[in-house]
Amino acid sequence: MKANTAKTSKGSRSFLGGAAAQHLALAREITCIYKQLLFSGGIALPLRVSRAFLMEPGIDPFWSEKRILELVGDVALACFNSLGPVYGKLGQIALSRLDDEGQQLAQKMQLTRLYGAWPAIPFEEIEAILDEEIPDWQQEFVVEPHPLGVASMAQVHAAVDEEGREWVIKVIKPESCRRLEETLRALEQIVTLTSPLKLTSVGSKTIRELQDLIRSLRREVQLDLEKKNLDRMQERLDSKKQQVLRLPKTFDRFCTPNVLVMERFRGASLVDVVEGRMTLNAEQRKKLARRILQELLVQVFEIGLFHADPHAGNLMLLEDGCVGLFDWGLTGELREVDRRHISGILKALLMADMQRLIDVLVNIGEEHDVHCERADVEAELRKVSSLIQEHREAGTQASMEELLEAALRGSENLGIPVPDGLLMMAKSLLTIEGLARGIDPEVSFARAAGPVLLKAARPNLKEVIGMGRRLPHLVKKMFDNAS
Repeated sequence: MKANTAKTSKGSRSFLGGAAAQHLALAREITCIYKQLLFSGGIALPLRVSRAFLMEPGIDPFWSEKRILELVGDVALACFNSLGPVYGKLGQIALSRLDDEGQQLAQKMQLTRLYGAWPAIPFEEIEAILDEEIPDWQQEFVVEPHPLGVASMAQVHAAVDEEGREWVIKVIKPESCRRLEETLRALEQIVTLTSPLKLTSVGSKTIRELQDLIRSLRREVQLDLEKKNLDRMQERLDSKKQQVLRLPKTFDRFCTPNVLVMERFRGASLVDVVEGRMTLNAEQRKKLARRILQELLVQVFEIGLFHADPHAGNLMLLEDGCVGLFDWGLTGELREVDRRHISGILKALLMADMQRLIDVLVNIGEEHDVHCERADVEAELRKVSSLIQEHREAGTQASMEELLEAALRGSENLGIPVPDGLLMMAKSLLTIEGLARGIDPEVSFARAAGPVLLKAARPNLKEVIGMGRRLPHLVKKMFDNAS
């Protein structure tokens, strides 16, 4: 009995210790954020300003807006680097969603460095990682010590093999990986603390999406998984015969979970295009933005496997006019039926066709044994109608994000399940649209997306019958508008 009691007591202590450590994850993360923000604002920024004042006396005028914003940007980048990859991803998302004025401010602060100009780790550490992962790498490659680019979680270096072929060697940064895991444990603690919210449809959806995000970010540091994503995507792209997007080939023998060796692309980063460091005339920008927008939408709605983080730092305008797309650690995948439903929702929103939107939501509900009256769906979608009308009266256009959120909120209130993978798809769409507008502010998302969505949202027999039933309503609406 004593032995059993002791064993139980030890097990209890182990459980309590593990639970306590789990609870401390969130407290530690909050403390880390607080300390870093305090250090950045109270120590790092004043020090950088003082150092610049002493070391750069020749600047005239020193206290120019440009120089001050550059210093603030330096501190902000250092803060993001210390906080870790999750916050870097949030920063990238925020950058892609800024309006024109915000984009200009971000460029003055040089915050686009979040796309691929993070502080580098010393080359000696890179060599040590390569020695451990692929011991014979020095017999095959000559590696350039200065990095080509540094992201939040990885660093890449140019390399040449014995045959003169050019490669890029991507290595996971150990410290970033550690910070990622600390932040993800804190997010898991938030999921645990908010588990009672699963009783509501909105709460359940939010928790599920947060869990999906945690899983996705953990997968992003697994370079063997990135290689698998590259191989799968290349196979699907070949079947579609895309003429614009190109994916790098991999050097399989030297790929490990922490090292990825890929074909090197030659060209200009789209960050340079967006910021104007690479000169393109208006027609070239218009054509490039439209082609990128369409090809990335094809990934989402036709291929079903898509790049979930297509920001400007992950794309390159190649010398032959194609666009190279790399960093495939974060991908999303949608089933055909979900692609059809989501594209139907987006097409209805782009056309401001509320009756079509009602059809789509009713069909989604029926496929999940949720019966909804059209009148109830229409009532729940009044927020969408109001948004469209408000923007029309103001002479503007509602953002896709606003409309999509309003439509999905209405469907959740009716108990209609949201298709899986929607969070990642929505993030990817917003990034794609932000990227295209950064190249050409006048690009039309609706015009580029229309043909892709029409093809993906092909109606089945039930939907054709539903459209037939509302044909008289559409004809009446057409005549009312004409009169």
